[in-house]
Amino acid sequence: MMELVTDLLIYIGIGTITFVIGMILGYQVLMIKYKKRFMIIAQQCSDSDSVIPIIDEIAQET
Repeated sequence: MMELVTDLLIYIGIGTITFVIGMILGYQVLMIKYKKRFMIIAQQCSDSDSVIPIIDEIAQET
């Protein structure tokens, strides 16, 4: 019976660790993606000297 409880705790610990690692990696990937998109849109706004590209991007996201 103790082996079952020990195995269960090990599996829960491994699951928790992999979940946390996945959340951290997912957050980092999304931050990189949106930072690149923001820089592209900021450059478009600078080139056109207006805020139209930001409005278009917000309309696409919603």
